[in-house]
Formats: sequence, structure tokens, C-alpha cells
Amino acid sequence: MRTRIPAAMLFIILGGLPLHAEDVQLTENASTIKITIGDEVFGVYQFGDQWKKPFMFPVSGPGGLELLKDGLEDEPADEYAPGNKVFVAQENAELRVLDQATGEVDFGEIVEIADVDGEWLWIPEKNGWIHQHDIIPLKSNVTRIVDADPPTGLDRTHPLYYDHPHHKGIWLSIDEVNGIRFWAEDGVIRNVGVEILEEQGDPARFRVTNHWLGEDEKPVAIETTTISVFANRLLVYDITFAADEKPVTFDDTKEGLFGIRLPNSMREFISEGPITGADGVVGSAELWGKPAAWIDYVGAVDGHSFGVTLMDHPENFRPSRYHVRDYGLFSINPFGEAAYSRGDEEAKPVTLQPGETLNLRYGLYVHAGGVEEGQVAEAYEQFVAVEEE
Repeated sequence: MRTRIPAAMLFIILGGLPLHAEDVQLTENASTIKITIGDEVFGVYQFGDQWKKPFMFPVSGPGGLELLKDGLEDEPADEYAPGNKVFVAQENAELRVLDQATGEVDFGEIVEIADVDGEWLWIPEKNGWIHQHDIIPLKSNVTRIVDADPPTGLDRTHPLYYDHPHHKGIWLSIDEVNGIRFWAEDGVIRNVGVEILEEQGDPARFRVTNHWLGEDEKPVAIETTTISVFANRLLVYDITFAADEKPVTFDDTKEGLFGIRLPNSMREFISEGPITGADGVVGSAELWGKPAAWIDYVGAVDGHSFGVTLMDHPENFRPSRYHVRDYGLFSINPFGEAAYSRGDEEAKPVTLQPGETLNLRYGLYVHAGGVEEGQVAEAYEQFVAVEEE
């Protein structure tokens, strides 16, 4: 039999104070940055060397904790539904019983919750309570689960179908950088620095430095990206590319640059979207390869509607185009004039000489409901008005 203690007392024992509902909090760990907004974990930026590039995964839509707690007694719709499962989003997440730490749960484990007491969640298989600041409910996860050993031979409509293993969470990469296909993970993007700029606030900010490595393990390009996280789940990526000791060329390709892979349930051919552009055009077939101020991709997670918006900044060096697919790939890219127009436009590769830089700014916004309910147009205006750091 498990031993229970009221959640409020546990919070006093741990000496914690609840965040203001509009605060964003960054928690830096050995190989991750956990992003908490109010009571909920929003996402985790992963920069460890075990992966071929840094990425943010998982990422949660708003209200996931309420969905988990309200539906705790419900039976899952099917064996593949998120049910009461959660992703452990904190490295070495602590388990407690009464006032004692009883163990830890590994980052990335997916465990099932059987009971809730305030801010504490009971994991029967671990015989302990975990705090809500250390988990993301799968009921609100808007990124496909990263699977190092995915199933094979499944039909594309199967809930566990897994294609393009290089599509990981929210990421930044592109093919054909000095001929290296970083998007396909033929090349390695290695994190060499993380700096918390504003640990708490609206927004909170951190900066990462990533080396895009050549075969000689030296950088062909240096990426410095400042990520601003706002309380309404708007992410702003301020990206600077620089050449290292030799020129670097970003060739014409559709495989890039700033993207997200949505969970299988949100795929357009499953959930029917809608995918909507800023000018009202609907559908991936109509929007693919076209420039737009923003495009919004809506789908269902465990029967609840969530949306993700990608945004292009009007001051970028050229309008970007969208690589938006019905199977859940969603990215924005300024380097594919010929690829996206299927040859109607000329290729316009970009070469940086040593000492030169290229600056880009993109937004990604996670919301509940559709374009209207999610206030996408208002979030875009917020994005455009953000001051440069």
C-alpha cells in the first residue's frame, strides 16, 4: 500500500513556491534546459552529444495537466492513445513518499499516472510521487515521440508509424551546407555552449552556440541562436550563421531549416487539419513551397484540438517558404527558391565569407484550438513587435 501525504504539505517540505501563472522558468541541467510556464512544463531543449543535433522535445500545448487530471479515471480510447501516460521531463527527477526522497526517474521515461494529489502524481510502477513540474502529459504533447528503435513494416495510417527519424521535436538544420546534408543527419551539429540570459520572466531567454561540423570535425558553419520563450507559448528563434575559417555556402534545397515534427494523430491526412495560411489559403497541397507571413497546422491529440504556427519575420533577408506536409512535417526555409518552385525560380545559394554573418528570425507558437480560438493573428503581431536582443 502506498503512503500518501497532502500535496500542499509536500510543497512546504520541498521549500518551493509556486510560480506566478505568467512566469516562464528555465532550469538548466547537464544536457537539457527544462522550460516551465506557470504550473506546466512547456518543453525541453536537448543539447547532449548522444544526438546528431540539438532539438526541443517534447513540447506541450496548454492545459495538459488539466486534461490529465480530469481524465485520470477514463479508459483510453484505444491501446495507442496517450491515456494517463506522461514523459519525464527532468533529469534525475525525484520521487518522494511523505517527506523522504525514495528514488529517481530517468529523463525520457514514459510512465503511467494512477493518482493525483494537488501538484503530485503517483507512479505505481515506481512506488512514488513525482511533481508536475517534472512531467509532460502525452495528452498535450505536440511533437512526435523520438524513438531510437522505431517499429518497422507498419502501414502509414498506423498510430506508431515512424518515418524520417531525423525529424526530432523542434529543430534547426538544413541539407547542402558545403555539400553536407545536415537535415538528413549525415553531418553532426554539435552544441558547444549554453547560456541562460533571463532565467525567469516573460520572456525567459537562453542562447546556444552550435558547430556544424565537417568530416574533419571542424565547423563549416557556426550557429548562434537566442531562444525567447513567452508565457503564451510563443517561441522566437534569433539565428546567426557565421563562416569559420573558410567560406560556407547554403545551397538550394527544400530540406530545411526551422521545423517541427507533429505527432501522428495531428497529421493532416489523419485529423484533416485544417492547415491555414495567413491569407486564408487552406491545405498543405496549396501552401507547400509558398511564402507566407505565417501558416498554422491544427490537429487532434487524444481527441483535443491543438495548433502549431510557424512565422516568418518581415525583416529576414528574403521571404521564406514552407515545407508543410500532410504527414506532420512542418518547416520554414529561406534557401529553396528553385526547389520549392520546382525550377520556376532560379537557385539563389548564399555564401558567407569568414567574418560575415547571416541573421534570421522565426517564430513558433503552440496553442489550443484553431486559428481564431488560438489568437494566431495576434500572436504573429506579438512576434513582429519583439525587440531584438
